[in-house]
Amino acid sequence: MGKRVNKRELAEIFGISERSFTTYQKDPSFPVAKAGQRGQANEYDTQDVHEWLVERAVSGAKHENSRERLDRIKGDREELALAKDLEELVPAALVGARLEQVVLAIRTGVLTGNPKLKTEIDTLYDVDLDIELLNEHSRSILRQLAGLGGQPGAGDRPDSSEVRAATEDQLD
Repeated sequence: MGKRVNKRELAEIFGISERSFTTYQKDPSFPVAKAGQRGQANEYDTQDVHEWLVERAVSGAKHENSRERLDRIKGDREELALAKDLEELVPAALVGARLEQVVLAIRTGVLTGNPKLKTEIDTLYDVDLDIELLNEHSRSILRQLAGLGGQPGAGDRPDSSEVRAATEDQLD
């Protein structure tokens, strides 16, 4: 048990303003040794207050009152608005649409690039490559890509037989 003191003495001992201790008192966990009656000052145990301050510092807990929370939320909104104005943020709908375009372009390139690749290989190496070898490789890649993304919901992607049928139609 430490020394019992009033708020002014507590402020002097810890080098923290009385105003800060007034704010801390709003936290239900702040230790008040004896609540003063009307017109009387509270009493505080210096050891209990020291332990509370240490715990607060160690845990990194920021005890914010409703005003501080509101200010933080307003600040966060302002930061988001500024980031949007600076075009540092992009709406999810635009990202999704762009990703669909990119995926479609890649898929189309994989599915339609084999005849050109066959011609280049045949010319460079003076061989007659079976295009079905390239087509099977492309189908394998597309099946692997179709399986990415975790557990999709119903209807998110076709099953592997649909992928196989689609790719075979486009490769032939």
